[in-house]
Amino acid sequence: MKVVRTTKIKIKGSTKASNIIVNYLSALNWLSLIVFNSKELNSNRLAKSFYPTLREKFNLPSQLSCSICKQITATYKSAKSNKRWKLAIFKNATIPLVWKRDFNKSGRGVTLWGEHISLHHPSIPQNTWKDSKLKQINNKLYIILCYEKDVLEPLQKGSIVGVDSGIKRMLVATNSSNSKTFFFKGGKLNHLRKNIRLRRAKIQAVGTRSAHRLLKRLAHRERAITEHILHVASKALTKYAVESNARVVVFEDLSNIREASLQKGKDLREKTCRWPYYGLQFKTGYKLSEHGIGMETVSPFYTSQECPKCGHIAEENRKGLNFCCMSCGYIGDADRNASQNIKNRYILREQGFRRMGSVNTLEKSNHSLEMVSHKSLICSGIQV
Repeated sequence: MKVVRTTKIKIKGSTKASNIIVNYLSALNWLSLIVFNSKELNSNRLAKSFYPTLREKFNLPSQLSCSICKQITATYKSAKSNKRWKLAIFKNATIPLVWKRDFNKSGRGVTLWGEHISLHHPSIPQNTWKDSKLKQINNKLYIILCYEKDVLEPLQKGSIVGVDSGIKRMLVATNSSNSKTFFFKGGKLNHLRKNIRLRRAKIQAVGTRSAHRLLKRLAHRERAITEHILHVASKALTKYAVESNARVVVFEDLSNIREASLQKGKDLREKTCRWPYYGLQFKTGYKLSEHGIGMETVSPFYTSQECPKCGHIAEENRKGLNFCCMSCGYIGDADRNASQNIKNRYILREQGFRRMGSVNTLEKSNHSLEMVSHKSLICSGIQV
């Protein structure tokens, strides 16, 4: 199975590319004003009217002159659909590169608009290249290279890994094949981000231009630290899944976590809104796919309050990192129990069940509702 991957590659020594980026940005803002006033959102009609001007006035290659029209119309179509029609001002140019038109392979480098450029990267992908992008970051040029890669077909047999995501513990995972538990703590990320935020608050109070520039650098630093730790955590979880012979890794569906946190206290709300749940799942997902392991999500409700043995749900069951069931007396680690419940919910769904409202109410797909207790599921031979 083929998938598309991206990698960022630094390029040096291209005066032509630097000049084209400046001209492309100028052309974007020039044409943006025209589209804003005329409301012309058809890229073909726009290219027909302004293609010669873009070529002559801004000295752009033919393919880029067409790409500008498509980029401008796409920007304003999005603004129109979101009912936020206003003048689009482009400050940073990201240039689309069409494979075999704007760029092509050339030995250990690349030919970009007819100019040979060396690529500075430890492992340049040798797979099939695709349409990519040229980006300028801090006056340095990078190619955001897209390429095809062969990965394993999705596995049909193997264990199931349930993953609980949190702030104190970034990841806690269990699997259905053995009792080994995976822990990845989030304390280091919390500590580094907290220190950067405190430093930013002090600098922000100064209010000078130099302070504003320093704030931008700190924002980039926080983003870089977060990305690095998320990659480390996702690699470690992928290694655990491979060692557990997993065929699927199950996360909680946290798409509404920020809206739910609005009812919480200010400190917890801030931590929740800033926590990169989606980024972690995204990075884990594409790493798992290279090993043929799938990724699924289940409902997050009461995963930390439900007993994995009897199915009893109560807020009193959990106290911090400790779990003690008020019904059957089962004692365990709260985050580990949550990961087991996530795993069990996926197994139940895979067997044809879906949880409804209360603890013991399950709906069998395409059948009438049945009241089934957690114990009866175990007794009936369904492994949870």
